[in-house]
Amino acid sequence: DKEIEYSNRDYIDFIKEIEFNEGNFIYLDPPYLISNSEYNKNWSIEDELNLYDLIDHLDRKNVYFGLSNMIEHKGNTNHLLEERMKKYSVYEIKSNYISRFDNTIKKSSKEVYVTNYEK
Repeated sequence: DKEIEYSNRDYIDFIKEIEFNEGNFIYLDPPYLISNSEYNKNWSIEDELNLYDLIDHLDRKNVYFGLSNMIEHKGNTNHLLEERMKKYSVYEIKSNYISRFDNTIKKSSKEVYVTNYEK
């Protein structure tokens, strides 16, 4: 009975067009600030901060969100995320990152799921 809508447009454009209601859920999987894959290379600190402002806005409107992000990668730490996630629920994601160059288990990365609700 639930209506689900999928989109792959820029998240800012997408969010601007949606009128969220209390209890709605949105999942965010942005490029990772501290990773150097092709997908992430155009993501900036400004983009990262805009994303955090967005999740705070959603939280104030009682919209549930889930955010996947990278907190540690190859000796780098996303300190912006580390600080912002303190006020939300955080779950570590255990995964193996596959690329065309290296399919080994990556022990030098820590990905997290940040949300404003409890499991």
